[in-house]
Amino acid sequence: MIRKATVAGALLALLGAAQAEESGAPTREPHQLVRSLQALQDEIARGNLQAHNAQPELLKRVGEEFQKADASVWNDPRNSRAVVTFLLSGGSPQVVGALRSRNVLHVDDAILDGAIAYVEGRPDEARARLGGINARSLPATMGGEIALVQSALVAQNDSKAAIERLDEARLLMPGTLVEEAALRREIFVAGQVDDFDKFEALALQYFRRFKNSIYAGNFRQRFALAVARFSFAQQADRFPRLVAVLDHLDRNSQRTLYLLIARTALVRGKVEMTDVAAERVLALTEEGSSERERARFYCAAGRVVTEAHEEALLDLQKIVVARLPERDVELLTAALTLGRSVRKPLPMASAQSDPSGDKQTLMRPRIDFSASLAAVNRAQTLLDESKEQLKERDR
Repeated sequence: MIRKATVAGALLALLGAAQAEESGAPTREPHQLVRSLQALQDEIARGNLQAHNAQPELLKRVGEEFQKADASVWNDPRNSRAVVTFLLSGGSPQVVGALRSRNVLHVDDAILDGAIAYVEGRPDEARARLGGINARSLPATMGGEIALVQSALVAQNDSKAAIERLDEARLLMPGTLVEEAALRREIFVAGQVDDFDKFEALALQYFRRFKNSIYAGNFRQRFALAVARFSFAQQADRFPRLVAVLDHLDRNSQRTLYLLIARTALVRGKVEMTDVAAERVLALTEEGSSERERARFYCAAGRVVTEAHEEALLDLQKIVVARLPERDVELLTAALTLGRSVRKPLPMASAQSDPSGDKQTLMRPRIDFSASLAAVNRAQTLLDESKEQLKERDR
Protein backbone atom coordinates (compact mmCIF):
# COMPACT_ATOMS: atom_id res chain seq x y z
CA MET A 1 0.00 0.00 0.00
CA ILE A 2 2.85 2.39 0.87
CA ARG A 3 4.60 1.66 -2.41
CA LYS A 4 1.46 2.27 -4.44
CA ALA A 5 0.98 5.52 -2.59
CA THR A 6 4.54 6.54 -3.44
CA VAL A 7 3.96 5.90 -7.13
CA ALA A 8 0.67 7.74 -7.07
CA GLY A 9 2.25 10.60 -5.16
CA ALA A 10 5.02 11.01 -7.72
CA LEU A 11 2.54 11.09 -10.57
CA LEU A 12 0.25 13.48 -8.73
CA ALA A 13 3.22 15.77 -8.11
CA LEU A 14 3.63 16.20 -11.84
CA LEU A 15 -0.11 16.48 -12.39
CA GLY A 16 -0.16 19.14 -9.70
CA ALA A 17 2.61 21.00 -11.52
CA ALA A 18 0.55 21.08 -14.70
CA GLN A 19 -2.61 22.10 -12.90
CA ALA A 20 -0.78 24.84 -11.03
CA GLU A 21 0.50 26.26 -14.28
CA GLU A 22 -3.03 26.34 -15.72
CA SER A 23 -4.44 28.06 -12.63
CA GLY A 24 -1.61 30.55 -12.29
CA ALA A 25 -0.53 29.10 -8.92
CA PRO A 26 3.17 28.55 -8.15
CA THR A 27 4.49 25.45 -9.91
CA ARG A 28 6.68 22.82 -8.33
CA GLU A 29 10.38 23.53 -8.59
CA PRO A 30 12.56 21.31 -10.84
CA HIS A 31 14.47 19.97 -7.84
CA GLN A 32 11.15 18.95 -6.27
CA LEU A 33 10.12 17.12 -9.43
CA VAL A 34 13.44 15.28 -9.53
CA ARG A 35 13.01 14.36 -5.88
CA SER A 36 9.67 12.74 -6.81
CA LEU A 37 11.43 10.90 -9.66
CA GLN A 38 14.10 9.58 -7.32
CA ALA A 39 11.47 8.43 -4.82
CA LEU A 40 9.83 6.47 -7.62
CA GLN A 41 13.14 4.92 -8.66
CA ASP A 42 13.91 3.93 -5.08
CA GLU A 43 10.70 1.92 -5.17
CA ILE A 44 12.05 0.09 -8.21
CA ALA A 45 15.01 -0.99 -6.08
CA ARG A 46 12.50 -2.44 -3.62
CA GLY A 47 10.75 -4.47 -6.32
CA ASN A 48 7.78 -2.24 -7.14
CA LEU A 49 6.76 -3.19 -10.67
CA GLN A 50 4.18 -0.39 -10.80
CA ALA A 51 6.94 2.12 -10.17
CA HIS A 52 9.06 0.57 -12.89
CA ASN A 53 6.22 0.80 -15.39
CA ALA A 54 5.47 4.39 -14.40
CA GLN A 55 9.05 5.59 -14.79
CA PRO A 56 9.08 6.35 -18.56
CA GLU A 57 6.02 8.56 -18.31
CA LEU A 58 7.41 10.31 -15.28
CA LEU A 59 10.72 11.01 -17.02
CA LYS A 60 8.86 12.38 -20.01
CA ARG A 61 6.70 14.66 -17.89
CA VAL A 62 9.67 15.98 -15.90
CA GLY A 63 11.42 16.80 -19.17
CA GLU A 64 8.36 18.68 -20.40
CA GLU A 65 8.21 20.69 -17.19
CA PHE A 66 11.90 21.56 -17.52
CA GLN A 67 11.36 22.86 -21.04
CA LYS A 68 8.48 25.07 -19.95
CA ALA A 69 10.27 26.54 -16.93
CA ASP A 70 11.17 30.22 -17.01
CA ALA A 71 14.85 31.09 -17.26
CA SER A 72 14.77 32.62 -13.78
CA VAL A 73 13.92 29.24 -12.27
CA TRP A 74 17.42 27.98 -13.04
CA ASN A 75 19.05 30.69 -10.98
CA ASP A 76 18.43 28.46 -7.97
CA PRO A 77 21.49 26.13 -7.84
CA ARG A 78 19.26 23.31 -6.60
CA ASN A 79 17.27 23.43 -9.82
CA SER A 80 20.35 23.53 -12.04
CA ARG A 81 21.88 20.58 -10.18
CA ALA A 82 18.58 18.74 -10.56
CA VAL A 83 19.10 18.81 -14.33
CA VAL A 84 22.27 16.73 -13.97
CA THR A 85 20.54 14.29 -11.65
CA PHE A 86 17.60 14.05 -14.07
CA LEU A 87 19.93 13.27 -16.95
CA LEU A 88 21.89 10.57 -15.10
CA SER A 89 18.64 9.08 -13.81
CA GLY A 90 17.47 8.32 -17.34
CA GLY A 91 16.24 11.73 -18.46
CA SER A 92 16.34 12.95 -22.05
CA PRO A 93 19.75 14.31 -23.17
CA GLN A 94 17.90 16.37 -25.78
CA VAL A 95 16.03 18.24 -23.05
CA VAL A 96 19.24 18.88 -21.14
CA GLY A 97 21.10 19.84 -24.30
CA ALA A 98 18.43 22.41 -25.11
CA LEU A 99 18.75 23.94 -21.65
CA ARG A 100 22.54 23.92 -22.01
CA SER A 101 22.33 25.79 -25.31
CA ARG A 102 20.09 28.45 -23.72
CA ASN A 103 22.88 29.12 -21.21
CA VAL A 104 20.42 29.28 -18.33
CA LEU A 105 21.91 26.58 -16.09
CA HIS A 106 24.13 27.49 -13.17
CA VAL A 107 26.19 24.35 -12.63
CA ASP A 108 29.84 23.43 -13.20
CA ASP A 109 30.34 23.12 -16.98
CA ALA A 110 32.66 20.15 -16.50
CA ILE A 111 29.95 18.24 -14.67
CA LEU A 112 27.18 19.14 -17.09
CA ASP A 113 29.16 18.54 -20.27
CA GLY A 114 30.70 15.37 -18.85
CA ALA A 115 27.28 13.99 -17.95
CA ILE A 116 25.95 14.76 -21.42
CA ALA A 117 29.00 13.13 -23.05
CA TYR A 118 28.56 10.00 -20.92
CA VAL A 119 24.87 9.60 -21.73
CA GLU A 120 25.51 10.22 -25.43
CA GLY A 121 28.19 7.53 -25.55
CA ARG A 122 31.37 9.62 -25.68
CA PRO A 123 33.38 8.02 -22.84
CA ASP A 124 36.73 9.67 -23.58
CA GLU A 125 35.21 13.13 -23.37
CA ALA A 126 33.20 12.17 -20.31
CA ARG A 127 36.32 10.84 -18.63
CA ALA A 128 38.25 14.02 -19.38
CA ARG A 129 35.48 16.23 -17.98
CA LEU A 130 34.45 14.18 -14.95
CA GLY A 131 37.74 12.55 -13.98
CA GLY A 132 38.82 15.36 -11.66
CA ILE A 133 35.46 15.86 -9.94
CA ASN A 134 35.32 15.00 -6.24
CA ALA A 135 31.88 13.44 -5.87
CA ARG A 136 31.98 13.77 -2.08
CA SER A 137 32.21 17.55 -2.39
CA LEU A 138 28.86 17.65 -4.19
CA PRO A 139 25.35 17.44 -2.75
CA ALA A 140 24.63 13.76 -2.15
CA THR A 141 21.86 13.39 -4.73
CA MET A 142 24.18 14.54 -7.52
CA GLY A 143 27.42 13.22 -6.04
CA GLY A 144 26.14 9.65 -5.89
CA GLU A 145 25.16 9.74 -9.56
CA ILE A 146 28.52 11.25 -10.56
CA ALA A 147 30.47 8.64 -8.60
CA LEU A 148 28.48 5.88 -10.31
CA VAL A 149 29.36 7.32 -13.73
CA GLN A 150 33.02 7.76 -12.78
CA SER A 151 33.22 4.09 -11.81
CA ALA A 152 31.90 3.02 -15.20
CA LEU A 153 34.43 5.24 -16.97
CA VAL A 154 37.45 3.66 -15.24
CA ALA A 155 36.23 0.08 -14.76
CA GLN A 156 38.03 -1.34 -17.80
CA ASN A 157 41.47 -0.01 -16.89
CA ASP A 158 41.52 0.64 -13.14
CA SER A 159 39.53 -1.77 -11.00
CA LYS A 160 40.79 -0.26 -7.75
CA ALA A 161 39.56 3.21 -8.73
CA ALA A 162 36.24 1.75 -9.89
CA ILE A 163 35.73 0.11 -6.49
CA GLU A 164 36.54 3.37 -4.71
CA ARG A 165 34.00 5.30 -6.80
CA LEU A 166 31.34 2.64 -6.23
CA ASP A 167 31.99 2.76 -2.49
CA GLU A 168 31.42 6.53 -2.66
CA ALA A 169 28.17 6.12 -4.59
CA ARG A 170 26.85 3.67 -2.01
CA LEU A 171 27.81 5.87 0.92
CA LEU A 172 26.36 9.03 -0.61
CA MET A 173 22.97 7.53 -1.47
CA PRO A 174 22.15 4.60 0.84
CA GLY A 175 18.84 2.82 0.34
CA THR A 176 18.37 4.20 -3.16
CA LEU A 177 18.45 2.82 -6.70
CA VAL A 178 21.93 4.33 -6.97
CA GLU A 179 23.15 2.16 -4.10
CA GLU A 180 21.45 -0.89 -5.60
CA ALA A 181 23.16 -0.30 -8.95
CA ALA A 182 26.52 0.39 -7.29
CA LEU A 183 26.31 -2.85 -5.33
CA ARG A 184 25.53 -4.86 -8.46
CA ARG A 185 28.50 -3.42 -10.28
CA GLU A 186 30.96 -3.57 -7.40
CA ILE A 187 30.26 -7.24 -6.75
CA PHE A 188 31.54 -8.12 -10.21
CA VAL A 189 34.57 -5.84 -10.01
CA ALA A 190 35.56 -7.35 -6.63
CA GLY A 191 35.24 -10.82 -8.12
CA GLN A 192 37.35 -9.94 -11.13
CA VAL A 193 40.23 -8.75 -8.94
CA ASP A 194 39.82 -11.83 -6.72
CA ASP A 195 38.94 -9.84 -3.60
CA PHE A 196 36.84 -12.61 -2.14
CA ASP A 197 36.25 -10.93 1.23
CA LYS A 198 34.75 -7.85 -0.42
CA PHE A 199 32.83 -9.93 -2.94
CA GLU A 200 31.34 -12.02 -0.14
CA ALA A 201 30.34 -9.00 1.98
CA LEU A 202 28.79 -7.09 -0.93
CA ALA A 203 26.92 -10.09 -2.33
CA LEU A 204 25.41 -10.88 1.06
CA GLN A 205 24.43 -7.24 1.44
CA TYR A 206 22.76 -7.19 -1.97
CA PHE A 207 20.79 -10.38 -1.46
CA ARG A 208 19.63 -9.28 1.98
CA ARG A 209 18.66 -5.72 1.07
CA PHE A 210 17.76 -5.73 -2.62
CA LYS A 211 16.70 -9.29 -3.37
CA ASN A 212 13.31 -8.00 -4.56
CA SER A 213 14.73 -5.35 -6.88
CA ILE A 214 13.28 -5.24 -10.38
CA TYR A 215 16.84 -5.84 -11.60
CA ALA A 216 17.60 -8.72 -9.23
CA GLY A 217 16.45 -11.44 -11.64
CA ASN A 218 18.83 -10.38 -14.40
CA PHE A 219 21.54 -9.82 -11.81
CA ARG A 220 21.24 -13.42 -10.55
CA GLN A 221 21.71 -14.81 -14.05
CA ARG A 222 24.79 -12.69 -14.68
CA PHE A 223 26.03 -13.41 -11.18
CA ALA A 224 25.91 -17.17 -11.81
CA LEU A 225 27.85 -16.85 -15.07
CA ALA A 226 30.41 -14.52 -13.53
CA VAL A 227 31.08 -16.51 -10.37
CA ALA A 228 31.94 -19.60 -12.39
CA ARG A 229 34.77 -17.62 -14.00
CA PHE A 230 36.24 -16.05 -10.85
CA SER A 231 39.41 -17.75 -9.67
CA PHE A 232 38.17 -18.12 -6.10
CA ALA A 233 35.30 -20.26 -7.38
CA GLN A 234 37.92 -22.88 -8.20
CA GLN A 235 39.36 -22.97 -4.67
CA ALA A 236 37.81 -25.72 -2.59
CA ASP A 237 38.87 -24.17 0.74
CA ARG A 238 36.66 -21.15 0.03
CA PHE A 239 33.72 -23.18 -1.16
CA PRO A 240 31.75 -23.26 2.14
CA ARG A 241 31.79 -19.44 2.24
CA LEU A 242 30.71 -19.31 -1.38
CA VAL A 243 27.86 -21.68 -0.62
CA ALA A 244 26.65 -19.35 2.15
CA VAL A 245 26.40 -16.56 -0.41
CA LEU A 246 24.72 -18.67 -3.06
CA ASP A 247 22.14 -19.98 -0.62
CA HIS A 248 20.40 -16.64 -1.15
CA LEU A 249 19.64 -17.66 -4.74
CA ASP A 250 16.65 -19.76 -5.76
CA ARG A 251 17.24 -23.48 -6.35
CA ASN A 252 17.24 -23.19 -10.13
CA SER A 253 19.86 -20.43 -10.05
CA GLN A 254 21.96 -22.47 -7.64
CA ARG A 255 21.81 -25.54 -9.88
CA THR A 256 22.84 -23.47 -12.90
CA LEU A 257 25.70 -21.88 -11.01
CA TYR A 258 27.10 -25.05 -9.46
CA LEU A 259 26.99 -26.81 -12.85
CA LEU A 260 28.94 -23.92 -14.37
CA ILE A 261 31.49 -24.04 -11.56
CA ALA A 262 31.85 -27.83 -11.81
CA ARG A 263 32.33 -27.77 -15.55
CA THR A 264 34.78 -24.87 -15.45
CA ALA A 265 36.80 -26.63 -12.75
CA LEU A 266 36.79 -29.85 -14.79
CA VAL A 267 38.09 -28.15 -17.92
CA ARG A 268 40.81 -26.47 -15.85
CA GLY A 269 41.85 -29.75 -14.24
CA LYS A 270 40.72 -28.88 -10.69
CA VAL A 271 39.38 -32.24 -9.54
CA GLU A 272 38.59 -31.35 -5.93
CA MET A 273 36.59 -28.30 -6.95
CA THR A 274 34.75 -30.31 -9.59
CA ASP A 275 33.72 -32.82 -6.92
CA VAL A 276 32.41 -30.34 -4.34
CA ALA A 277 30.46 -28.29 -6.90
CA ALA A 278 28.94 -31.40 -8.47
CA GLU A 279 27.93 -32.67 -5.04
CA ARG A 280 25.91 -29.50 -4.52
CA VAL A 281 24.13 -30.16 -7.80
CA LEU A 282 23.27 -33.70 -6.70
CA ALA A 283 21.68 -32.26 -3.56
CA LEU A 284 19.57 -29.85 -5.62
CA THR A 285 18.34 -32.18 -8.35
CA GLU A 286 15.95 -35.08 -8.83
CA GLU A 287 16.87 -38.57 -9.99
CA GLY A 288 16.67 -38.88 -13.76
CA SER A 289 17.11 -35.17 -14.46
CA SER A 290 19.64 -33.95 -17.02
CA GLU A 291 21.25 -31.74 -14.36
CA ARG A 292 21.93 -34.72 -12.10
CA GLU A 293 23.37 -36.69 -15.01
CA ARG A 294 25.70 -33.83 -15.83
CA ALA A 295 26.85 -33.65 -12.21
CA ARG A 296 27.62 -37.38 -12.22
CA PHE A 297 29.53 -36.99 -15.45
CA TYR A 298 31.65 -34.11 -14.13
CA CYS A 299 32.51 -36.06 -10.98
CA ALA A 300 33.54 -39.15 -12.93
CA ALA A 301 35.46 -37.21 -15.58
CA GLY A 302 37.44 -35.39 -12.91
CA ARG A 303 38.42 -38.60 -11.13
CA VAL A 304 39.47 -40.42 -14.29
CA VAL A 305 43.04 -39.14 -13.86
CA THR A 306 43.25 -40.01 -10.16
CA GLU A 307 43.92 -43.26 -8.36
CA ALA A 308 40.18 -43.92 -8.62
CA HIS A 309 40.31 -43.99 -12.41
CA GLU A 310 39.02 -47.58 -12.68
CA GLU A 311 35.82 -46.75 -10.79
CA ALA A 312 35.54 -43.42 -12.60
CA LEU A 313 35.76 -45.15 -15.97
CA LEU A 314 32.92 -47.47 -15.00
CA ASP A 315 30.84 -44.47 -13.92
CA LEU A 316 31.54 -42.73 -17.22
CA GLN A 317 30.33 -45.77 -19.13
CA LYS A 318 27.00 -45.59 -17.24
CA ILE A 319 26.30 -41.97 -18.19
CA VAL A 320 23.10 -41.56 -20.22
CA VAL A 321 24.35 -39.65 -23.22
CA ALA A 322 20.86 -38.48 -24.19
CA ARG A 323 20.69 -36.44 -20.97
CA LEU A 324 23.84 -34.46 -21.73
CA PRO A 325 24.04 -31.28 -23.82
CA GLU A 326 26.00 -31.60 -27.05
CA ARG A 327 29.10 -29.87 -25.74
CA ASP A 328 29.25 -32.32 -22.81
CA VAL A 329 28.93 -35.29 -25.16
CA GLU A 330 32.22 -34.19 -26.71
CA LEU A 331 33.81 -34.04 -23.27
CA LEU A 332 32.42 -37.47 -22.40
CA THR A 333 34.00 -38.98 -25.51
CA ALA A 334 37.33 -37.39 -24.64
CA ALA A 335 37.08 -38.48 -20.99
CA LEU A 336 36.35 -42.10 -21.97
CA THR A 337 39.33 -42.10 -24.31
CA LEU A 338 41.52 -40.66 -21.59
CA GLY A 339 40.25 -43.11 -19.00
CA ARG A 340 41.08 -46.09 -21.19
CA SER A 341 44.54 -44.67 -21.86
CA VAL A 342 45.22 -44.28 -18.15
CA ARG A 343 44.42 -47.97 -17.63
CA LYS A 344 46.97 -49.13 -20.23
CA PRO A 345 50.55 -49.84 -19.08
CA LEU A 346 53.08 -47.41 -20.45
CA PRO A 347 55.85 -48.86 -22.63
CA MET A 348 59.17 -49.01 -20.85
CA ALA A 349 61.72 -46.51 -22.01
CA SER A 350 65.39 -47.15 -21.53
CA ALA A 351 65.66 -48.43 -18.00
CA GLN A 352 67.77 -46.45 -15.60
CA SER A 353 69.75 -47.84 -12.73
CA ASP A 354 70.14 -46.42 -9.30
CA PRO A 355 73.53 -46.31 -7.56
CA SER A 356 72.91 -49.78 -6.05
CA GLY A 357 72.66 -51.27 -9.54
CA ASP A 358 68.92 -52.04 -9.42
CA LYS A 359 66.82 -50.98 -12.37
CA GLN A 360 64.36 -48.21 -11.66
CA THR A 361 60.82 -48.37 -12.95
CA LEU A 362 59.93 -45.18 -14.68
CA MET A 363 57.26 -43.14 -12.92
CA ARG A 364 53.99 -42.79 -14.84
CA PRO A 365 53.76 -39.18 -15.95
CA ARG A 366 51.04 -37.05 -14.44
CA ILE A 367 48.19 -36.66 -16.90
CA ASP A 368 46.70 -33.21 -17.15
CA PHE A 369 43.02 -33.70 -17.94
CA SER A 370 42.61 -30.19 -19.33
CA ALA A 371 45.50 -30.73 -21.73
CA SER A 372 44.38 -34.21 -22.75
CA LEU A 373 40.92 -33.37 -24.06
CA ALA A 374 40.70 -32.67 -27.75
CA ALA A 375 37.44 -30.82 -27.10
CA VAL A 376 38.74 -28.46 -24.44
CA ASN A 377 39.37 -25.56 -26.79
CA ARG A 378 35.82 -25.74 -28.05
CA ALA A 379 34.52 -26.08 -24.48
CA GLN A 380 36.44 -23.02 -23.36
CA THR A 381 35.10 -21.08 -26.33
CA LEU A 382 31.57 -21.99 -25.30
CA LEU A 383 32.28 -20.85 -21.78
CA ASP A 384 33.64 -17.57 -23.09
CA GLU A 385 30.44 -16.93 -25.01
CA SER A 386 28.96 -15.76 -21.73
CA LYS A 387 31.51 -12.93 -21.50
CA GLU A 388 29.33 -10.42 -23.31
CA GLN A 389 26.54 -11.09 -20.83
CA LEU A 390 28.82 -10.00 -18.01
CA LYS A 391 29.15 -6.43 -19.30
CA GLU A 392 27.43 -4.00 -16.99
CA ARG A 393 24.25 -2.54 -18.33
CA ASP A 394 23.00 0.91 -17.47
CA ARG A 395 20.05 1.14 -15.17
